[in-house]
Amino acid sequence: MNAQQKEFSARVGRIERKARAMEHGSEARLRKDGLIEIRPARKPLRRFVPVKLILLLVVLGLGYKVFLLGSLGESAYEARLAALEDGSTAARVGSALMQVDPVTRALAGLVAPYLG
Repeated sequence: MNAQQKEFSARVGRIERKARAMEHGSEARLRKDGLIEIRPARKPLRRFVPVKLILLLVVLGLGYKVFLLGSLGESAYEARLAALEDGSTAARVGSALMQVDPVTRALAGLVAPYLG
């Protein structure tokens, strides 16, 4: 393969790569010399974990705590937490996350009459 063929193959490769990138959108820019330049659109930055997912998990966890505290009562709930504190590392972490906080206590007081 001579130099012209190599140069042509490289150019075709660049054009094909740019065409694949432009399948997902493009942006037009006006350069200082007046030439309109079309470039592939930048991909938006994505978070590793969506904020909505984290918020949903927090709300579900709080709801679970409220349900348990409201249905068991505070003394039975505290007894179960004390049993968890004597367990493995995962159980101790769960116990720390499930501690009664003011929000959980207030919400449990609201839903306890409906839970029996």
